[in-house]
Amino acid sequence: MKRDLTSLAAGELDLVVVGGGIYGAVAAYDAAQRGLSVALVERDDFGAGVSWHSLKTIHGGMRYLQKAALGRLRESARERRTFLRIAPDLVRPLPFVVPTRGHGTTGREALAVALHLNNWLTRDRNHGLPEGKHIPDGRTVSAREALDLVPGLDPRGLTGAALWSDAQAVSTERLTLAFVLAAAASGARVANHAEVVAVLRSKGRVVGVAVRDRLRADTGEVHARMVLNAAGPGADEVLAQAGLRRTPGPLLRARNLVLRRAPSLPHAVGARSRGRFLFLVPWQGRTLVGTDYEPAEASSSDPRAFLAEADRAFPWASLADAEVALVHEGLVPGRGGPAGIATRPRLHDHEREDALPGLVSLQGVKYTTARSVAERAIDLVLRRLGRPPVACRTASTPLPRARALEGDLEGRTREAVRDEMALTLADAVLRRLDLGTGGDPADEDLSVVGAVMATELGWDETRQRREREALAETWPAPGDGKGAAGSC
Repeated sequence: MKRDLTSLAAGELDLVVVGGGIYGAVAAYDAAQRGLSVALVERDDFGAGVSWHSLKTIHGGMRYLQKAALGRLRESARERRTFLRIAPDLVRPLPFVVPTRGHGTTGREALAVALHLNNWLTRDRNHGLPEGKHIPDGRTVSAREALDLVPGLDPRGLTGAALWSDAQAVSTERLTLAFVLAAAASGARVANHAEVVAVLRSKGRVVGVAVRDRLRADTGEVHARMVLNAAGPGADEVLAQAGLRRTPGPLLRARNLVLRRAPSLPHAVGARSRGRFLFLVPWQGRTLVGTDYEPAEASSSDPRAFLAEADRAFPWASLADAEVALVHEGLVPGRGGPAGIATRPRLHDHEREDALPGLVSLQGVKYTTARSVAERAIDLVLRRLGRPPVACRTASTPLPRARALEGDLEGRTREAVRDEMALTLADAVLRRLDLGTGGDPADEDLSVVGAVMATELGWDETRQRREREALAETWPAPGDGKGAAGSC
């Protein structure tokens, strides 16, 4: 996969996808698989936004039972199965335990009914999966069994626990990148660090985008018959560039903490806090805590308040003195206020809604359903292009290169630069090599990666120093285990 912005401007394409998160990456792959000529542009690095800042969970959708949204539950379970099938090296089952108290809507009896219904509604959840990837039936257990599963629980009022399984992405970074690599292998032209600075219009329709190379400050035009706006929190900015003025949708700041401590349990544990569930999740030898939400304008990056809340929710885990290795923060669609989290994806056909042909917008709400939502987006693009229907194959085609890089660090870094478009130290360390996803890596490892990238990309000492300084802002400052956050 080679970055060549000149090739983006060669001729008119069928589609340009704006935004290289999971939604844009899957859409570009799907479109290329169906025979369209495609470009994918991302202003930062592929998957550097909300796709990276996540709890790494591939949800089966059981929470939709509460609102009787059975179609969405089925979709989530189907997409969980798809990820387990097409990316088995990066997605695996993960058990969840939620202790129960009382006899209300979250008591053991109610959850037993919910789990039984979920088992029945998702009875095909393991179809076509190898045994090691099967999602077992959910069930409830007694108070004694709950204490065995979560030692240290307060036994007073404990009635048992709900036990079920979902799936976990070992690396959302590598998983998102796998879709980008698959898109490129299918013929898509892809470029990171390529910012859309204008949406091109001619004779009342969108005809492409102007793109600025953020590494060289060059600007060029990419002409296409259709533009798919999958820019996540930047989607409203793209609409404004197209001349569509509308009230921006509310955004929430989602926050997850990566703790340095090793997981104390092999399964995730949930607890209610302020009317919602928080989870402690084992991941890559670390512990994740999530998810906290607040209005986007509340830009505080100090995670101590959230850590204190988690400590109250999980008193048995003694989180008050835990050291925060990394803070994942990302902007997600909301409906106003911390409790107003958007749960439905939005697909906007601007030819129908705004009399502006050539433009489609896609707003996703969770990683799990990105593939199916992107499929619907490309169905719409095909219709607007006047093309005959072509079946989507992204659910059935194994993802090539959906794996971690192998070999010594020098060799992996060279592969990341030469074949995976790692152009900055952050690209390599955070989203290619899995060195910095659990906290700041060893200084000697950073030196190895930096030296290889300097050789491959022609960096001088000043550029190497700037790259180290920029990367250092990702993690809390030394001695401040609850300090600065990574930005989305």
